[in-house]
Amino acid sequence: MAVYADHLTLAKALRGEMERALQADEWAIVVDAGFYTVFHGMEALNALECRDTYSFADAADIIETIVVERGLGNQFVSDYRYLFYFRRGALYGAHVPTKEQLSEFVARSRACVARIELGLTGYGLSDTIH
Repeated sequence: MAVYADHLTLAKALRGEMERALQADEWAIVVDAGFYTVFHGMEALNALECRDTYSFADAADIIETIVVERGLGNQFVSDYRYLFYFRRGALYGAHVPTKEQLSEFVARSRACVARIELGLTGYGLSDTIH
């Protein structure tokens, strides 16, 4: 459970940083922290079944083959992909998100977190990512 706890701690810290950066209008931090909140939340779930994603390709494989079955659903998969590619375009491309685009990103990150928290209840856990 140590690896689970580590990922959950990271997800919580990143969620807090996303919310703080949102208030401070620091969009790059919002994007990076928002994506990694979900990534580490998903890694916490993976740790419960002794899985780990070494790369983004591993994460994609787990999303396509396991996540839907574990109850996170197709919308989680869609939102995760949106977050991944949005982050890549905003941080490594020449794209600066509008307020509306950033709002959509944050809403999808929060929705993924809610699905992860729901997934944790399937393991008898009541941990949250706040």
